[in-house]
Amino acid sequence: MKIKRFVGNSIQEVMKKVKMELGSDAVILHTRNIKQPGLFGIFKKKSIEVIVAVEGTESYQINDSKEFLETLKRETKNDSVSKEKDFFEQRYQIEDEIKKIRSMIESVVNTLDAKRSQLPDELSGYFDCLIHNGVNEEVAFQILTKINQQININNKDSNKVKEIVSYTIKDFLGEPSPIAYNGMQKVIFFIGPTGVGKTTTLAKIAANLSIDQRHSVGIITADTYRIAAVEQIKVYCEIMNIPLKIVYEIEDIYKSLSNFRDKDIILVDTAGRNHKNQEQMKELKELVESVNNKEIHLVISAATDFETIKDILDSYSFITDYKLIFSKVDEANNLGNILNVKYYFNKNISYLTTGQNVPDDIEIPNIEKLSEILIGESNYA
Repeated sequence: MKIKRFVGNSIQEVMKKVKMELGSDAVILHTRNIKQPGLFGIFKKKSIEVIVAVEGTESYQINDSKEFLETLKRETKNDSVSKEKDFFEQRYQIEDEIKKIRSMIESVVNTLDAKRSQLPDELSGYFDCLIHNGVNEEVAFQILTKINQQININNKDSNKVKEIVSYTIKDFLGEPSPIAYNGMQKVIFFIGPTGVGKTTTLAKIAANLSIDQRHSVGIITADTYRIAAVEQIKVYCEIMNIPLKIVYEIEDIYKSLSNFRDKDIILVDTAGRNHKNQEQMKELKELVESVNNKEIHLVISAATDFETIKDILDSYSFITDYKLIFSKVDEANNLGNILNVKYYFNKNISYLTTGQNVPDDIEIPNIEKLSEILIGESNYA
């Protein structure tokens, strides 16, 4: 076996030397980046070192061959040990994660089984169905437990039980609460986190109020942070022939309201806020509190996980009275969050949005239909 060390400024340069000296049958044993000595150690250059071997009887001499081979063996050994160590560490980490996941699953299953066992057979199937449709397990359990405590289910047939469960869910969801004009001017704020579709939702509602219900509508936008946000709302206003005012400072809203004193309804589009950013939430609070006669609609995405929704709603606790609009219903895997939020926060639901089309993809919630969907008797369409 012939072994030789080659050094060059690039791998291409080194391989050219190897091919010229040892031919195309040479085998690369080891490569590494090295620093060549420079003037006073300052101008050191990075080079490529390659150790190659080729079959043969004559041994090629290399500088400091004994020392280098010992170094090569040590590095190769260390490299092998390091790779083996990394392999086993990754394997143990994966096994540990699997154990944790398995433990979590077992805990969830045991919890569900424990809750299910406390319900009669006639209700346990609805417990599974509600959870399957995105209802929080505690919410599902409490609703069905209330039924079990109040009503003797044992002497009811399956249709009657279904009717009772559906009615109870409708009772928890409550009646929808869309915008209604009562003869006095209303100022409607649309608030919520970024990316939930507030501007599009506002445009849909504006079209309904101005075109379908024939109300005199004005729009104010305070969303001057997002790129092209003002242009977006301008386009909607031009199409619907609705006047628009832009608010850059809180003081601007007083002038805008004065300009719209003849309007039945004024819709205010606010900038999307990161609910974890206290400064942004403070600015929103100041804007909302600058107006007395107002109605607030908090827009949240139905496709957001429930824990995040809870966190969002907790951050808006400085607003005591607001209604909920669930956007992006068409993107959600299920509609369980609507019942979850209603159960924990008890806020009225005003609208559901089901797509990007303006003004079509918005509706007042059909509570009976929602109830049927949650117990598996209907699909959302």
